[in-house]
Amino acid sequence: MKKLILAIAICLSANALFAQLSSPVNFGFHGGFVSTKVNSDFNAISVKENAENGMMLGAFLRINLNKWYIQPELNYVSRKSSVEVLGDSYNFKTKSLDIPMLLGYKLVKLPLFKLRAFAGPVASFKIDDSFTSTFKDKYNNPSFEDAVWNVKVGAGVDVWKLTLDVDYEAGLSNISSEYLKKNKMFNVTLGFKIF
Repeated sequence: MKKLILAIAICLSANALFAQLSSPVNFGFHGGFVSTKVNSDFNAISVKENAENGMMLGAFLRINLNKWYIQPELNYVSRKSSVEVLGDSYNFKTKSLDIPMLLGYKLVKLPLFKLRAFAGPVASFKIDDSFTSTFKDKYNNPSFEDAVWNVKVGAGVDVWKLTLDVDYEAGLSNISSEYLKKNKMFNVTLGFKIF
């Protein structure tokens, strides 16, 4: 009798777990690291564009449509990058509120494991920026655009409630009206699905 009750309890628990894992809507939080490199146009012979590391924190909502899914996100992103022009360096840091709208496809869909691919546009709204420079008076500090558009493409894995995403993000519009042009970003994020 005890074995029967134990078997029923295990079956009910497993059924509840799998029902939760196949929920049509998931909500969670994620964070990670952002490596940013910017294209520049200084009309100089020697220009070196360096990637620098920043961070991202945010929340996501995943709407599951069988193997397809739609995932809007709301992310706070801190980016860093630097440019060296003829031996002079220019470092900048921007903080933004990013809103990706991703369309994804589950390449492998198992109860406890999923392998996904995704792509979509990202609207990025500037919150703050800061500059440090050894350019002296050679170049004016650029004024960053209040909003820019990017596009991202990537892949991710889900194991139970954990999500790991790796993606490449490229600028569709210039981040500045002056000599700093489009961003190129590499992002790695780890998340947890609340439900």
